[in-house]
Amino acid sequence: MEPPPDSLLYYLSVGLPAIPVLGATPSKSTASAAYSIRDIREIAPWPEFNYSTILDRFGPLLNDTQIPLDNYMSPPHPIKSEKHLQSHFSALVMPRVRRALRAGLDQPTQELPQQKIVAMTLTDGTAAKTINQFVPDTAFVPVGSNPSTAINRAPGDLKVSWKWKYSNWNSDDRVLRSEYLKTMAQVNFHMAQHGARHGFILTDTELVAIKRLDTNGRLAVAEPIPWTNGGIGQLSVLLGLWYIGMLAAEDTWSLS
Repeated sequence: MEPPPDSLLYYLSVGLPAIPVLGATPSKSTASAAYSIRDIREIAPWPEFNYSTILDRFGPLLNDTQIPLDNYMSPPHPIKSEKHLQSHFSALVMPRVRRALRAGLDQPTQELPQQKIVAMTLTDGTAAKTINQFVPDTAFVPVGSNPSTAINRAPGDLKVSWKWKYSNWNSDDRVLRSEYLKTMAQVNFHMAQHGARHGFILTDTELVAIKRLDTNGRLAVAEPIPWTNGGIGQLSVLLGLWYIGMLAAEDTWSLS
């Protein structure tokens, strides 16, 4: 059944416009002595991160919450660096996920204490407290929290697609596989710093959700959501990020 065009589900099901790449130079991700690919002990599938699960948990909220659809700007300008990607993320993704979280969590305001859910927002990593000078690219933090003390409940890392791809996990190229694990180790490190259970990697071509299974480097990784995915019945980047935000809003967000 098609949801109403003014519903939150419809709003989050819109695909993102493709981002052209121009003049990009192949390069490796930055590294740190604080974490290593050896920190990742296991990578397992996360099949429960899917459209059906989201609708089972939040279907009434997504279908009944009204939010006017807004239009995207003209096609994004080509990118050739992560700074350009961050700019597009700030313009295309962040405000829409924020708006969707606000719309969804504003509905049952009187029930939030009983549901043990707090209102969350998606923002820059500097909106959460800085631990040992490490700052993730993005943060899910409680609305109105103090940046000096706020915990990043679901850290995210932005990578350009010529540096990181989900498919490189199965690559026969040791360098590509090492780059894949390097970014996984980075996100795992940020999640561990904040005690977060969930996190993600977003590139100009895909969103990959991540869940820590324990504190010893075991991760569950969801199937990638293509950047341009959209339409009712399939995951979009916006719906995937909104769901990560809802997981971060629950009292089970932490894995210490």
